[in-house]
Amino acid sequence: MSKDILGIKQQEERHLSIFSTMYRAGAPLLIALLALPALADEPGGLVTGSFGDQPLELTVAPELSGATLIGNYADVSLLAAQMEGDLGPVNLELVINGELPAPSEVALTITFARDMGRNWSGDQDSLTLTLDEFTPGDGIVALKGTLTGQVSGGPASETRPVTFSFDTRLDELD
Repeated sequence: MSKDILGIKQQEERHLSIFSTMYRAGAPLLIALLALPALADEPGGLVTGSFGDQPLELTVAPELSGATLIGNYADVSLLAAQMEGDLGPVNLELVINGELPAPSEVALTITFARDMGRNWSGDQDSLTLTLDEFTPGDGIVALKGTLTGQVSGGPASETRPVTFSFDTRLDELD
């Protein structure tokens, strides 16, 4: 074979080897990308916002959260936690009950694990709930919204402003 033909043949083999490697490496990536919509349908989500001037980002505990729907009546219990940060472990519990689209009962409890007595709570009298999405489907309820207002409590029985946005998927319970 001539030197030019041999060089072209070696170059083609290198390209085929590169493409073969890219193909093998790309297969798991492609499978993972195809699985993303399925993962998005799993229970869980985030609650982000602030307690007073303290920002919080809490992860929803899917095994401790859920929604029951009977016609237009909704009964929702959502538990989220933030384990890291200056405030230490923080738990947030949100309970929503009532006729959709504007449930009449809302209860929020925030508990700081490091500081006993630093429990804060509010209800429909001190909080405003805005539901952007409440969509059941295939055993999962997509729940998005915002909660604003004030909570009371703590060691000195104070009142603090809160604002939380939530984007969650909850198991639909019987």
